[in-house]
Amino acid sequence: MSSQEIQGRKPLAEYPWRFDVDRLLDSYIGKNQDFRSFLFDCVMSLSYIDATAGLEKSVEYCNKCSSLFNAHIGFINLCSSCYEGGVWQYQKAAKPQSGALGKLSSEVILKFVEHISPTFKKILAIGGSDYADTYIEHSSGIKILAEVKSAPLLTYPLLLEIHGVDDFQQHKKVTLTTSQLKACDSAMNMHGGTIIPLGKVGSENWPFKQFVDFVENKDNFFALKKSLDQWNLAKQAYIDKDKSNKMYYLTNACGSPPIEAKKLHGWPHGEVISDGKTSAGMDRTDDIKKGIYQTLKIGITHKNERNFKAAIISNLPAYRHGEDYVDPITPLLWGLEKDIQVFGDVAGIARDNLRYAFDYIITLESPLLRELKI
Repeated sequence: MSSQEIQGRKPLAEYPWRFDVDRLLDSYIGKNQDFRSFLFDCVMSLSYIDATAGLEKSVEYCNKCSSLFNAHIGFINLCSSCYEGGVWQYQKAAKPQSGALGKLSSEVILKFVEHISPTFKKILAIGGSDYADTYIEHSSGIKILAEVKSAPLLTYPLLLEIHGVDDFQQHKKVTLTTSQLKACDSAMNMHGGTIIPLGKVGSENWPFKQFVDFVENKDNFFALKKSLDQWNLAKQAYIDKDKSNKMYYLTNACGSPPIEAKKLHGWPHGEVISDGKTSAGMDRTDDIKKGIYQTLKIGITHKNERNFKAAIISNLPAYRHGEDYVDPITPLLWGLEKDIQVFGDVAGIARDNLRYAFDYIITLESPLLRELKI
């Protein structure tokens, strides 16, 4: 397949809120590299809210929310408001269908990559191809075909203020119609006492427009910085598997709660907070294995086209599994049997006929770029 034959679309072209994501990434916060990975999680959390069908069916009353809100919807099996108040309260996670979720996470990270550097002249989402998720043209003339493996570290929960509903019971489902849900005020719980107001559920381009409006207001910088600090605590707890860090049990792939959750708070037997399938970035081992296979397939398909490179794209590197699954493959070079030549008494393959298993890992933090300039 040549570059002329590659068909695709601009990232998020099918979503009406793509302009709000552009606005976010063009803001003073969005241009700050320190905030990029945190903002990816924010956008993915907004995407979870937007893409979850029947969101009103996941609402549960919670008296531990901020004084302005009385109901909670989470994307892990733990009520964050109760947890931050010292109670291990099980609440079944609301989630989009897995197919929609994969497409969303892939296109959101491509939208972020599109904003990383002007050296990326063209980015196309080509999901559905049997060997690549995206095509990128670099200003140097390099063409990159990549497998995308991305997932948030934190999925922030939604808070609601419900009016006119009687007989609230703590963490029982609240029966709401779609129109009742649309009349609710909402916010995103950023943990550590910070919430970001999102306005009425039924308002225009909810919840993306309201979130970006908040970010663009420079009066809110310290609230965002506090949220970033909490996110960084969560990242370190995730990397170290540090269960003594309170943020650990709010991260994806944190596993089961401690025994006290079952003994003292009635946590249901056999239920986890978040399993390994939700590992952050490209950290799921199955994804790493598939990603490396796909880059090998890209390399073989374009072996004789030196300007074609193979990459894996994600929001975060494999923080937990990189040492075992990625680092040993990073310096690996491969060649084909037909390219073996005899040099004196030694059989070998000329360096020009060797390729890396993957040329680049393009991430928002600690990317592997080799000679690529971005």
